[in-house]
Amino acid sequence: MCENMKILTIIGSPRKKGNSYQAACKLEQEMKTRGDYEFEYLFLKDTDLQECRGCFNCISRGIEFCPLKDDRQMIQEKMHQADGLVMVSPVYVMTVTALMKNFIDRVAYLCHRPEYHGKKAMVLCTTGGIGAKETLEYMELITEAWGYKVAGKCSLTTAPWPATEGLEKKNSKSLQKSVQKFDQSLKYMEQEGSPNVSIKEYMGFRIFQTISRDVKEYMPADYQFYQGKKYYQPAKVGFLTKAVTGIMLRVIFFMMRDMGPGEKKDQ
Repeated sequence: MCENMKILTIIGSPRKKGNSYQAACKLEQEMKTRGDYEFEYLFLKDTDLQECRGCFNCISRGIEFCPLKDDRQMIQEKMHQADGLVMVSPVYVMTVTALMKNFIDRVAYLCHRPEYHGKKAMVLCTTGGIGAKETLEYMELITEAWGYKVAGKCSLTTAPWPATEGLEKKNSKSLQKSVQKFDQSLKYMEQEGSPNVSIKEYMGFRIFQTISRDVKEYMPADYQFYQGKKYYQPAKVGFLTKAVTGIMLRVIFFMMRDMGPGEKKDQ
């Protein structure tokens, strides 16, 4: 394992020293018993991150056309520099906090043009009782759409009263299990050559690539991104994967035949 693998922990809680931060600290402690990791904490509450205006520029034209000039770029630079990412949020009404959701909205273009393939991630949430499953699934979906491979998911129950010994053991076991997966994925990452691409992964790539050609007038950034690419990163795409994907795409695009651009109407 390389020395000082860097892990960026993005915390979406509006509380600086609350349950989510304490959970992240426990995660760091567990990771450091397994390897030489360097953690950096980024609290979204302390960043200058304006609310998304919904202009669609980042998706259609490119992130450089976002009218908001704040800390968004700085956060993404830290994500690029880190070997791994930990996304942390308390559960607020069955999902992530407004701070975390705004950050996700501000980098919406990543769901079209992912930048973090080859990197590993873990998602962590705290909850007073319910909503953990939905929140973790949402964070996993988004983080993988950005290109990360989510190698660990963990929820810790943190009710607003002292925890029982049984709950503390359950939380500890859950965290250790998820940390082990995250740690192993980071160590294995160093030994990986070109990754093998699954049918699901390749199909997602080909859907975006094909659509980007059909709507290049409306989505020039997508077209420029996908033009000439065989996949998001150097990878092994098997013959069977290509063949099955080709067949499935015909079915998918037949079902989506009314989703493309229609004829322009005279103004």
